[in-house]
Amino acid sequence: MKKPRRRRTASRAVAVLTGMALGLSALVAAPAALADDADVVQGPTLVEDPNSPTGYTVTFVYNNPDATQVRLAGDLTLRGIGEGTTRFQPEEWQTGRYHAGGTEFLRDMTKDADGNWSVSVPLHAGGLSYWYRVWDPTQEWVNKRIWDPASDKPRPAGDSFRVRNNDVLDAVYVPYAEKQNDPLLASRAAYELPVADESQRGSLSYIEYTTILGDDGHYLGVYLPAGYDPNRAEPYKVAYLAHGIFGDETDFMVPVGVPNILDNMTAKREIEPTVVVTMGNHFTGTSLGFASYNQTNAANNLVQTILPLIENQYNVSDKREDRAYAGFSYGGMTSAHVLRGYPTTFSYFGLFSGNPSLTAAEYDTIAAAVGDEDLFVFGGNGVFEGSLAATDAVANNFRSRGIPAVTTQVPGAHDGMTAAQLFTIFAKNYLWQDPLEVSASVSHRCIAGKVFLTVTAPNANDGAVDVQFTTPYGTKSFAGVTAGKNSFHGFTTRATAVPSGTVTVTASGTFHGAALSETIEVPYAAVSCN
Repeated sequence: MKKPRRRRTASRAVAVLTGMALGLSALVAAPAALADDADVVQGPTLVEDPNSPTGYTVTFVYNNPDATQVRLAGDLTLRGIGEGTTRFQPEEWQTGRYHAGGTEFLRDMTKDADGNWSVSVPLHAGGLSYWYRVWDPTQEWVNKRIWDPASDKPRPAGDSFRVRNNDVLDAVYVPYAEKQNDPLLASRAAYELPVADESQRGSLSYIEYTTILGDDGHYLGVYLPAGYDPNRAEPYKVAYLAHGIFGDETDFMVPVGVPNILDNMTAKREIEPTVVVTMGNHFTGTSLGFASYNQTNAANNLVQTILPLIENQYNVSDKREDRAYAGFSYGGMTSAHVLRGYPTTFSYFGLFSGNPSLTAAEYDTIAAAVGDEDLFVFGGNGVFEGSLAATDAVANNFRSRGIPAVTTQVPGAHDGMTAAQLFTIFAKNYLWQDPLEVSASVSHRCIAGKVFLTVTAPNANDGAVDVQFTTPYGTKSFAGVTAGKNSFHGFTTRATAVPSGTVTVTASGTFHGAALSETIEVPYAAVSCN
């Protein structure tokens, strides 16, 4: 079976923003005082703070003169590696602790004379989930969970599932400070923050469509990379992303922050410009339970309705090798229905904190359907979610059938921040990557009247590979052939003439944690030394 394509990537670069203040999507000045309304900046404002354990403090400001109570909320409590289930407050941050969902962070905000509610907290680097909880009798809000009205992120029209479920999420983007002393956080800041050059930012919009069930008023999130050209000769590759059970089409855009991640990767030339489509998978009106997220409906709707719509409306590829499916939690579980019903529609699968449930026979059927085509599976979860055993079992089932699969864990809980880290790894290290480059030549010479066949194979990859030559006259293996070096061997046939035939050349190696292999057949003509 062919293995996923692998391309050469530039060396990872880490961009750190310091000495500035960061708003939701742009750097802004810190407010001088909330008492002076002219100086107040709505939303989160971030400033360097030597007294902060992370080096930064974020002040959140929400204006609502009619509110009687407002709380900052979010996935902002901390958990530490090796510290069990203990939760820590943001002020207790230290290296090895990470903001994690699962327990809602709540902190009262203080109201000034102009109706500005504010609170300040230290936060570590990355894209971090937050929201407000508001009590406003004029709007009949009691503990109403709202997006930050200062956010500049597009939202779908009307009430999305999260709005109906009082479960909205927003995100604040915090730079890395050297005092955090954590390469993982430095890397998160390099990808999860908005790319500094605005011309390198893609666009995000939501388009209305009719689902496979004939229901109107549903929306798809569409991210187009910077410089998107509807007339480009080569259609864009596209990733379709599915949310978890209580999510909707907004999740992967905010708070996961896929647009930021891809903007940064594209600017670094670490990935091809990629279109992203997100969908809401709740199909039964306003129901808030599991029944409204029917996985069979979701798979059919994706392939039969969404794919044709997107491929007609945007300049995206309709080839399986140019399509990826990834899902978080229930979206990852939904991959089982996609794989069962449409095993040859996507070449890449990302399973983020959610795994398909497949029988041995179903794995066999999928492998048979894929055949010699490319298929690659990536799976992972957060350390605070627990064991990776279930994901490893899924990966092993694919591997045993010749389909490459990779798993990993990141420091996080069952939340969008973990999904962001997993998507970053999936996209940067595996998505749209070329196969191992394998080429070889066969020459001959006559020695003492006997035919010798010489096989030469250059390693044009950017890492070491193991190489094996298989001929009718023997087999030769080479371990750890470094980049730019050749493998070559002369096979004695012990014959004065040999018929035409082929040499099988197999190269294998591990790149970005993925075990890749590629095999080619090299023909040679009949040879005579008579």
